[in-house]
Amino acid sequence: MRKLTIYVLSFLMLLGNTIPVMVIAEDDFSDTAAWTAKCSSANLTAEEQAQCARFAQKMSDDSESLRQQLKDIESKREEIAANIAEYGKKIAGYEAQISVLNAEIATLNEQISVKEQEIVLKEQEITTKEAEVEALKKKIMDRMVASQSSMRLNQYVDIIMGAKDLNDLVRRSNGIKDITNYDEVEREELKALIDELNIAKEELVTVKAALEEDKVSVVAKQNQIIVMKKEAEIATQEAKKKEAELEAEGNRIAGNLDGIKQALAAMSTNIDNIPSSSGFTRPVSGGKVTAGTWRYPESFGGGVHLGMDFAPGRGATVRAAGNGVVIKSVDGCGEGYLTSSCGAAQGGSSGGGNQIYLLTKIDGTLYAVKYLHMQQGSPIAQNSIVNAGDYIGQVGNSGNSSGAHCHVEVFKLGSMSINDYIASWNGDLAFGTGWGNTGLNTTCDSRGAPCRVKPESVF
Repeated sequence: MRKLTIYVLSFLMLLGNTIPVMVIAEDDFSDTAAWTAKCSSANLTAEEQAQCARFAQKMSDDSESLRQQLKDIESKREEIAANIAEYGKKIAGYEAQISVLNAEIATLNEQISVKEQEIVLKEQEITTKEAEVEALKKKIMDRMVASQSSMRLNQYVDIIMGAKDLNDLVRRSNGIKDITNYDEVEREELKALIDELNIAKEELVTVKAALEEDKVSVVAKQNQIIVMKKEAEIATQEAKKKEAELEAEGNRIAGNLDGIKQALAAMSTNIDNIPSSSGFTRPVSGGKVTAGTWRYPESFGGGVHLGMDFAPGRGATVRAAGNGVVIKSVDGCGEGYLTSSCGAAQGGSSGGGNQIYLLTKIDGTLYAVKYLHMQQGSPIAQNSIVNAGDYIGQVGNSGNSSGAHCHVEVFKLGSMSINDYIASWNGDLAFGTGWGNTGLNTTCDSRGAPCRVKPESVF
């Protein structure tokens, strides 16, 4: 028994030594320019936001001034929450300002790279000149020791008086003069070399000072971006908490519902011929999902979020989720900002910006798919019949939005035909599922049609 225990313990010790230990690597923020550019994006996932928060913390740890600015902005959270519309318009211009700052940072970093190379070459030049100066100094000193430095007047006399004849006297006199002249030339050469060396050193000091100025300027611009992003982050968080309330203000088509239904009724034969799709088609290709369903991440504010946000980039194609007909198309909203209600006056949901509502049959079941925040001028016309995957618009930043993305919601309506649903439709853009917190109680997990489908489950 004792041997068995020893074997078991030995095995466990061996296992403990061989099982790899998972080590989570710390973020490498050494390339601050790259992180500044990355964190400048308006569309970040919750994970990216967390990374950027750590980057901002690292930068603030290195700068007392930045730390105080971020602290001051955080202290204004209640003021920002009370004036979301004002701050929404203010931060709407940050994207352009940050883009300019990032371009300036890139230019400065190029200048820094050139200056650093210039410093290397200048230091090499100085080293070479210092070696030349020292070599010439030694040469002059050696010559002085060997000739002039050891001579006295009597030595010159001895040399001259030792001449054998007049020709020898002239030769010896000229030799002394040549030595003196030669030394003078070398002394002048030495002086010129020293002057060049001093100029090179002064130029090096100037380049280094300019380099430091550029580096300080880069940090200042990076900090400016971080401050702007912090203010935008707080405003966005507070706005997300109120987003569902804003959208619920305009939840029904006003004025032209009868006209829409009549136009669709005139197309009833064509609508009846729309075949059922096999499965859902993803509304956008590529890109990232910046917020999911049913709530925003805490880093976004934690508010109710009844759809899925796709951010493949401004101008990316938005596609039909299935074969169907566009029962409502809204256009005319320009660049969006937080708390913008654009979309309601145009006949859609408040804050939805440019939007599309698609009725589609998928695997025999009727669904409505809602697309928000599209690019102005891009939504296809109302009453258009489409096939799965067809172009219906482009990703934009219209309405209540702080960055280019497409918000998509899916509603399960039942087994009726598209024409039957149109005939009974009362213009409700939530398709009988409610808005805000009410929408959280009408998911397909908790009730039958009409109900809200979690987009992540079908795309």
